[in-house]
Amino acid sequence: MKSKQIKMMFFLLIVVSALILRPSKAQIKTSICSRTQTRPIDNVDGCFDAVRLAADVDIKWLSRDCCKAVKTLDDCLLLVFPNRAYNTNLFKEICFEIFNNLIL
Repeated sequence: MKSKQIKMMFFLLIVVSALILRPSKAQIKTSICSRTQTRPIDNVDGCFDAVRLAADVDIKWLSRDCCKAVKTLDDCLLLVFPNRAYNTNLFKEICFEIFNNLIL
């Protein structure tokens, strides 16, 4: 191969590698929710406990007000038990299924 072809192949390899290894904006965030991020569900009486129970498939305790608070949560991992954290999108989907297009 000629020197020019080698340089071009090397350049293409770098470009392809950069595109593959670049993190996507669509990836789910893996950071644990902070205290300020969970404040909306802390402000509704019994909401955090209802969300914890919903993580164990007991959704009967989720109220409309609690689901309104859940919809305002940022995308992060909600620590519901000491060793278990769930993405807040899961709880948003549960609330969507219960109240079908909840309007704030």
